[in-house]
Amino acid sequence: MANFNEHDLTDEVIRSFADTPNKRLKFLIEETVKSLHDLVRRTELTFEEWNQAIEFLTRTGQTCTPLRQEFILLSDVLGVSMLVDAVNHREREGATETTVLGPFYVGEHRVTPHGADISDGIDGEVMFVQSRVTDLAGKPLAGAEIDVWHADDDGFYDSQKADY
Repeated sequence: MANFNEHDLTDEVIRSFADTPNKRLKFLIEETVKSLHDLVRRTELTFEEWNQAIEFLTRTGQTCTPLRQEFILLSDVLGVSMLVDAVNHREREGATETTVLGPFYVGEHRVTPHGADISDGIDGEVMFVQSRVTDLAGKPLAGAEIDVWHADDDGFYDSQKADY
């Protein structure tokens, strides 16, 4: 790639992925490169701006721990998580809007009876949640499960606290 210009470079980079064995992965990488290169050209990105972006992403990665996944949160902040969810649930015409579970959802929690206090004594304002799950015609769906979780007064979820 010794002799290139701003337009030839994109094609050269895409050619470098020619032997990627997974066709879907190859496609996604190529589309990512095209989008990023188009962004740089459209915005006339400077070295300083690109370095700021790299530093931001580096700090994001350095903040991650086994209990804190900042890239998932960044995906939520940028709206990408919701967009992926919406694209993958287009067939839900007439249904309640789909949503993502959020960055601090850690999977299965203990099942509690109807009306239970899920706070485990954590300080905070009491919140009452009432829900109903129905089909598109309004008929209740038997066996539906509802996951509920919420941050404490300090803005933390149980999965972010060392003592849980």
